[in-house]
Amino acid sequence: MTGFRAGVYLSMKNKIFLPIFFLLAALANSSAQVPDSVRNALQVPVFQRDTLPADSLTALSDTAVVASILPVLPDSLKPKKHGLVHRIFKTDYPNPKKAAYLSLAFPAGGQLYNRRWWKVPIIWGGYAALIVAVDYNTKGYKTFRDAYLAVRRGEPNPFQGTYDVGDLKTKRDAFDKNKQLSYIGIFGLHLIQTAEAFVDCHLKTFDVSDDISLRFKPSLEASFASQFPAMGVGVALTLK
Repeated sequence: MTGFRAGVYLSMKNKIFLPIFFLLAALANSSAQVPDSVRNALQVPVFQRDTLPADSLTALSDTAVVASILPVLPDSLKPKKHGLVHRIFKTDYPNPKKAAYLSLAFPAGGQLYNRRWWKVPIIWGGYAALIVAVDYNTKGYKTFRDAYLAVRRGEPNPFQGTYDVGDLKTKRDAFDKNKQLSYIGIFGLHLIQTAEAFVDCHLKTFDVSDDISLRFKPSLEASFASQFPAMGVGVALTLK
């Protein structure tokens, strides 16, 4: 009886493990038959850390991804290339530093960047007037300098009867001083229009509303002379 029970137990155990064994064998056989080409295609390439640094691998992967995506994207989704004028006057607007640099590089360049068109002819007119003043005083200085040197050499005075030798020297020095002041004026105007463009661009970012109200209201202030508070009138300025 005992031998019969043991045989039944072994037969039931074989019935349970045999299907599991065949299933595992079938899975192992199927995985072993994967072609090498498919396996190599699915295998992720491995780079050694000693040969390539992490930063180069990141840059290489980013560049490869962008290069692989750009040809596939339609033209409407590709990043557009803008010209120099667009990058200066459109990108990162308003930028006070950019306005100052443009004014330093070109007269009224910052005003053009700030779109203050009416200021441009005023600034250009100031430069033109100072340049004319430089030219006028330079010619006058040369004229009276040559006349003064001619008289000192004993030659005839070109302004005989009008200016003597002392007057020629005085006129020469006056024209020379005015010429130097004209150059200083050009330099000063250049600095002023640069500072104006910088400040004006800063003011573009300020949120100033038209709703400004000024009203009077009673106020009570503590008085050290008596135990009662002192009454007064306060002024309230509201900016919204």
